[in-house]
Amino acid sequence: MRSIAFVPKGGEARSAASRGVRTKRTLTSDVFQRMRTDILHCTLRPNSRLLFRDLRETYTSGMSPLREALMRLVSDGLVVLEDHKGFRVAPVSREELVDIARTRCELEGLALKMAIANGDDRWESNILARFHELSKRPTYVEGALDYEWEQRHDAFHRSLYAACGLRWLMSFCETLSDRAFRYRHLLLEFVDRTRDHRTEHEAIQRAALDRQADVAVAKLKDHYMRTVQTLLDNWTDLR
Repeated sequence: MRSIAFVPKGGEARSAASRGVRTKRTLTSDVFQRMRTDILHCTLRPNSRLLFRDLRETYTSGMSPLREALMRLVSDGLVVLEDHKGFRVAPVSREELVDIARTRCELEGLALKMAIANGDDRWESNILARFHELSKRPTYVEGALDYEWEQRHDAFHRSLYAACGLRWLMSFCETLSDRAFRYRHLLLEFVDRTRDHRTEHEAIQRAALDRQADVAVAKLKDHYMRTVQTLLDNWTDLR
């Protein structure tokens, strides 16, 4: 005999409500990720106003998911909320660029040293694989930074400190990487086309795999600060 499932009184309503909550969260998360990507890629330019009428059309979203997504971006520091003025994309500055880079150097330098001390064969193999993938991709495509190269670039840098053993430290490193990503897209695609990124990455990789911690950290810092100096040198012309 076929069994009949028992549904408590009000169960269907609660189930529908739960589905509605999940749908709303999914919509908010989708809008959040799309806006975050557009901010990091500078499709949404620094300090530009974020008007709901424009956002609704661009992201095909209702007011509630948009507002929740914007508040999450405010918490992440990528959007600012001004009294009586609404939302804006977070501005950029030379001071913040240097602050991000120096903090990133210190934290990733620490994480890299710990990873070199703790890393095993799997850690080494992952670095080699990520470097191989990165070296196969051109940095620029049709006059702009290649999206796939950017993804492989960040994966390579994450692989360097992946064995540090501290989850929060890695999380902070990734947050700073996101902030640096935005500055690269704001300026770097217009300058520094002759730079040999492959050789710089290979030097960092070799020092890390040779367990030369001080050398690896020094080369990592030089790599980051060279980018910063390029951006600073071209800031007036490109802002």
